Amino acid sequence: MVNLRVEVRKMLWGNAGNRCAYDGCDQRLISDLESPDQALGLRTGVIGEEAHVRSSKVTGPRHDPSYPRELLDEYENLVLLCPTHHTIIEKDKGTAWPVATVVSLKSAHEARVDSAMGVGARDRAQLEVALAARIDRWEVTIDLAAWEELTHSLNWVHPYLGNSQRSSLAETASWLARVVWPPQYPKLSSAFETHQGVLDAMVRHIADAFVLDGDRHTIRRRHKEAWFGDPDGEQRYTDAISEFGVNDAVTGVLVTELTRSVNLVVAAVNDELLPLYRFNDGSVQMLQGDLLWGMWSSHPRYEPLSWESFPKAYDLSDIKERVKRELRGGDPRNGLSLSVSTFDPSFRSK
Repeated sequence: MVNLRVEVRKMLWGNAGNRCAYDGCDQRLISDLESPDQALGLRTGVIGEEAHVRSSKVTGPRHDPSYPRELLDEYENLVLLCPTHHTIIEKDKGTAWPVATVVSLKSAHEARVDSAMGVGARDRAQLEVALAARIDRWEVTIDLAAWEELTHSLNWVHPYLGNSQRSSLAETASWLARVVWPPQYPKLSSAFETHQGVLDAMVRHIADAFVLDGDRHTIRRRHKEAWFGDPDGEQRYTDAISEFGVNDAVTGVLVTELTRSVNLVVAAVNDELLPLYRFNDGSVQMLQGDLLWGMWSSHPRYEPLSWESFPKAYDLSDIKERVKRELRGGDPRNGLSLSVSTFDPSFRSK
């Protein structure tokens, strides 16, 4: 499938009624758009093809060099077809199917679908397109495309993040605090409330524990900043390095939980809004490690997923205290480590 914005895909499939636009075909292109299993191809699969009206390739069907490149994957340049009729309109570089004919085909089909819709269904379709646009905004604001880079830096031996990464997290948290999700989409609402809770904790933790170091923000290391040779120096050094140990572990806990919450949003969008969401990409990955010891990725998720347990709440002070207890004060020299993959930082888990 083509990599499309969420809003574009929602409009394309919704306006086509999940059916082939070829006149007289009307074949359903996915058995049940409300069933995630079927949408993801676990039972019957997706047979619909998101065809371009104008090809992006110079040698492709109906290529138009004057057509703006940034519009090639937009709704106006796409038509939903079954595999058979996609092949037909592409045959011989589309010579038998000029742009005007394909656009007319799409428009006529969508008009038939629209006329068959009731007022309630039409209003719901418009609302879901608006919600899909909101998902697009979330992806851009939090910079989801660079999630592996963000998680890799926060999972580094000395966690850090760039100015733009810090701004993205803060901006997303501020935006989500102002957003209200329609009550008829309880999973979306719960997923984003959980995501916002983790995000708020992460943003506050960065503000409290990180300091600006050149062009990046790193966890403050007070045990590297002073001389500890005076009579109470040993205790002050222990306090300082323990503070670093706790903040380092909390960062790992939060970036793991934040990735879980991102994948919770992915699950909610698939369940309630667009079963084809991230169809090509799957769940969001978290990256860890380095070039010396090796790098690996994981896909933190809430498993098993039970929507009755959401939304979850988070309190940064509570998380820090629990991490500190687990690490017996936090001094890295005691040899203790925290399993961030199994640690539940949510407030309800106390």
